[in-house]
Amino acid sequence: MKILLVTEFYPPAIMGGGEINVHEIATMLARKKIKVVILTSPTSLASEDETVNGVRIIRKLKTGSNPNSLFQNIKRCFFLKLSLKKEIELLIPEIKPDLIHFIGNTLIVAPVLAKINLPLCATIESYPALCPKGDRLFHGDKECAITCSLTEFFKCQWLSSEIGKMKNRWYLRYNPLFLGGVYWYHAQLRKALGHCNLIAISGYVQKILTQYGQNSTIVPNSVNVPQFKNNKLSIKPNKSTAKIKVLYIGSLVKYKGPQILLRALQELEVHCDIYGNGNLKPELERMIQDKKLDVTIHPPVPYEEIISIYHSADIVVFPSLWPEPFGRITIEAMAAGKPVVGSQIGGIKEVITPGTGIVFEPGNVEQLHDALSLLVHNPALRQKMGTEGQKQVQREYGQEIIITKLIQNYQSIIQRPTASLSKKSF
Repeated sequence: MKILLVTEFYPPAIMGGGEINVHEIATMLARKKIKVVILTSPTSLASEDETVNGVRIIRKLKTGSNPNSLFQNIKRCFFLKLSLKKEIELLIPEIKPDLIHFIGNTLIVAPVLAKINLPLCATIESYPALCPKGDRLFHGDKECAITCSLTEFFKCQWLSSEIGKMKNRWYLRYNPLFLGGVYWYHAQLRKALGHCNLIAISGYVQKILTQYGQNSTIVPNSVNVPQFKNNKLSIKPNKSTAKIKVLYIGSLVKYKGPQILLRALQELEVHCDIYGNGNLKPELERMIQDKKLDVTIHPPVPYEEIISIYHSADIVVFPSLWPEPFGRITIEAMAAGKPVVGSQIGGIKEVITPGTGIVFEPGNVEQLHDALSLLVHNPALRQKMGTEGQKQVQREYGQEIIITKLIQNYQSIIQRPTASLSKKSF
């Protein structure tokens, strides 16, 4: 079996959990003696064409380099689709794949590749094809429950403080050309859904796809449990070693909820480490200073250091306001034996069970404070939850389990007549 995996970004270029997941998929497939070729965008940290751990990586796609930048996002809209078409059509005669697997927004090219008569599948691990803003937050405040029209999008965006990972400044909020362009890009992605066999990374994403009339198979993210369980790395000890340590890893944007965490930390004798960057950072720094919180904001670190960071913590918090499609932080923290306190929303609530962590209503500072207080004062409960969490992720999200599901799905798609795929458009 030969698989062409197409993704905008690939390690060492990491924009989020999606890149980590596709790297694990490719590596595991190669270990199963399945030929894998990655088509992705260039990075100054790696060669244009190289083979790593049995995976050939071709970095020739033209796209934006930074999803936090307006200019780079506009660049993505103009160049990505054309670049995908050109590079895929050049690669097909050379590598002769049995299946093309799109990750995220790269599925936008699927409609123009219909003539190649190759099975196409796409992993839906984010929301741009299902929400123009990409976060499924209605008016920027609560979980959205509708399929968005152009009119609804305009109304929603006017009342939202962020668009994607960017701050929704006035010249974006009330700019009909910009908003029309965003919706046009969303409509292209939405149309492309009907040209692919779809893989949802959670039951929550599958439910949304069903609302859009699309069938899908669930193949969640995986985690290398032995690697996270056995911490062989070292990390500099924190000066607040006597305090319970709370950890947040993620973008510093409103919909990820770090501001909710800071409010919940008041009157708790803990030290909190925050790893990330984003437009909310100045506001968070002011909150830390004004409330005199024992919190340190660190810049993002290489993924190789993440395991050690988890092991330095006592409690991991995942306070998202938006419905996370899955929430990789959850399974990584659990694999490291840490109790997780997470928002009861999206894919997060599918992973955290009563025995492995605590869920709270998104944005509810009091509930988050109470959950943290319970764990801070109960080391036996932290230990029990950590142990149960490791067992759960090994049982449900271990690499061998997930890659077996994916390969079985590939085989099913390849054996299925290509013409039978519904080309539903919107």
